Amino acid sequence: MKKMTSMILTIGLGSALLLAGCSSGNSKVSDGVNKMLDTTEQLSKAIDSGDQAKVKEVGPKLEDQWSSFEDDVKKDNKDLYGKVEKYLDPTIAGSEAKTLDKEALGNLNDKLTDALKELQSKTKE
Repeated sequence: MKKMTSMILTIGLGSALLLAGCSSGNSKVSDGVNKMLDTTEQLSKAIDSGDQAKVKEVGPKLEDQWSSFEDDVKKDNKDLYGKVEKYLDPTIAGSEAKTLDKEALGNLNDKLTDALKELQSKTKE
């Protein structure tokens, strides 16, 4: 009886660890997407107000945030990975430009935000 209980506990613990490992990648992506969405919102406000110093401060943060989980997205959602990448690099470059092109950068940031929201909805499934 003692062996049986021990075996059941071992299987239960192993299953719990396995399930925790499976969800950790999804949680990492979900957390990363949420951080990036916060940043794109800050960037949008800075663009709208014409605060170029804030744009230059906030925009480059997107690269570090993305690099923390992009491999998981690339592995599990290649189409959305490409969509985010398509708008991420130009958005960062626009935020670092000498002069602020509010319309162009605003459009890129909006498209990046849309791609991130699509990825966010996919990670909730």
